[in-house]
Amino acid sequence: MDDASGNLEEQLGSVEEQIRGLEECIRRVEEEISGVEESIRKVEEQVEKCSDDQQKQQLRGKEAQLRDEKAQLRDEKAQLRSKEAQLRDEIAQFLQGRDLGTEHDWVVQEVVVPDVPSGLCSYPSCSTKERMYNPLKVEHWDVKGEIEEFFKRADKRKRAYEISVTSSTRKTSVTAKMEGTIVANIMSEMQHFMEKKQPQLTFRFESQVVLSFIEKKKDKTDETDETDKADKKDEADKTGSDATFSPKLVDLMIRNPRADFVVTIQEKNALVVEVKNGGLGPDQGDPWHLHKAWTECSCIPGEGDPNCRCEVLGITAAHGEKLIRCISQLYEYMALSEVGYGVLTDARNWYLFKRDNAGCLKISIGFKAGGGHPPVLAALTYLVDIACKDNSKFDKGPRHGETPRVHGAAPSDSSSESTDDVKNDPDFRGCGSSNSVSKTTRSTRTCSDGNQLTLKDVSAVDLNLKVTGGIISCEGWSGCVAIGRMYGQAVALKFAYLNTERAEALLKEVVAYQKMKKLWGIFVPRLIEYGTTCNGQAVFVATELIDGVELGEAVTQEVETAALDALDAVHACGLLHGDIEARNIMVVRGKQPPVRILDFGFSRVTSSKKLQEAERVRLEYLLAHMMK
Repeated sequence: MDDASGNLEEQLGSVEEQIRGLEECIRRVEEEISGVEESIRKVEEQVEKCSDDQQKQQLRGKEAQLRDEKAQLRDEKAQLRSKEAQLRDEIAQFLQGRDLGTEHDWVVQEVVVPDVPSGLCSYPSCSTKERMYNPLKVEHWDVKGEIEEFFKRADKRKRAYEISVTSSTRKTSVTAKMEGTIVANIMSEMQHFMEKKQPQLTFRFESQVVLSFIEKKKDKTDETDETDKADKKDEADKTGSDATFSPKLVDLMIRNPRADFVVTIQEKNALVVEVKNGGLGPDQGDPWHLHKAWTECSCIPGEGDPNCRCEVLGITAAHGEKLIRCISQLYEYMALSEVGYGVLTDARNWYLFKRDNAGCLKISIGFKAGGGHPPVLAALTYLVDIACKDNSKFDKGPRHGETPRVHGAAPSDSSSESTDDVKNDPDFRGCGSSNSVSKTTRSTRTCSDGNQLTLKDVSAVDLNLKVTGGIISCEGWSGCVAIGRMYGQAVALKFAYLNTERAEALLKEVVAYQKMKKLWGIFVPRLIEYGTTCNGQAVFVATELIDGVELGEAVTQEVETAALDALDAVHACGLLHGDIEARNIMVVRGKQPPVRILDFGFSRVTSSKKLQEAERVRLEYLLAHMMK
């Protein structure tokens, strides 16, 4: 590289560093805006509950101040965005001043990734959550030869798309989010490259894309006449709900996954890129045959197996389990995005994924950044090229518990440690009955503890979810708890996608409430309704909305006595709560007794005095600590 070219690279690197600094400032301002919006929401709720006019006026003044603060933050964000746009214009001018390059120059570039310091986590980060979509069959995708041919055919005519990825990664400092930054830079450069190579294509990518499990189906229970629609509109005006967005709101209430990057071509999803924090390949040598982690792993977590592929790869059973979860995660994201192609990477090791609609997943050998052959950019460009040319329609494919369309094979037994069992669920069966008047669909479900429940499918519109200020809590294992309205009263609603661990917990909670019916409205909330919604795709539980606060520091003797009495009453029903924490105990206003116990998703049916006493001791310790 000559001096002029080197100087240009230094200028580009300097501007890109400034842009990253601005992006960090914008992120900080957005977090502050979110905090102010949350404060406004809380003040709005206080105003709604306040009966004193003078205090209400003070709250209104506080709300006005918060809205002014929010406006100032939005102005600051706009100014930062303007500065960012100016810097990006500078980069565009720098790029225009470059020598003309070739497609071959682009794909042959080396992706330079900083070395990982010793002590950095070597396992790929991956959630342990249960997946609704898992591949039924995993195979090796022998694509290396095709990529090499593609590389050889790369256009060598001079064109204006010589864009250097190495300039943005060579000086990247090692941080917790380093891998994501490197991949974001590569995706950005890929977008510039594609815009110049094929201007007729609209190539875009988005980061942190929220994916939805709720399929867009027409809800039969929504087929009401004009009078019903008018009544629902009146009800929505009174409760603050919005029937138009009800299914979307249900989807938002459940913790949806976020894909790191989704690439769109011609306004249509084309491929998903998932980035990990390392652990997808060895420090030295060639990347792994990743598909063998799925097909050949027979390790039991915590135990070794000398014949397991994990031993051959030189990794532990826990590491092998993480790899399996990563594969399952990307497959689910591809299914939810309805695409046939994906990339799993930790910036150093890159694996190409390809799936069909019958649940078959193919994984390529890994491509190594920093001088591997064929180059990483050649592999990525090839994947984008075939995604552009593939006109196949990809749907979500078979869910957990559904019969595959073509492949009869199930995953190997070894995958059961970290993935769903994709065989048909023997405990679920559709009853197929419907009421001609109410158009209500019912199904039965047998819980893990053997209790059978009949689930009624309720339209998302009939839940009357509150749009503004309708989130009670987004903390805890159960996800969001929302305010709705059923049978003329306000309710607290929980949601979970069908056939997931959370759905099982919600059904277990229903069983617990049924066993505690004599305690409803005394020590526990009333169970108002339960069933499925959004055409049977999500489970919901609706309980009486409690007007109160979580058990806090100011615990009185009366509250302490009531809390212990409440737990004793639960135990007398033959139940163990299973999750005694301050957040699961509410101190109610103007009621006797002044305590309600919530959240029975971890409850157990047992009359063991030893377990019940241990749980009571835990509550006594919690209360004593708060009363100090």
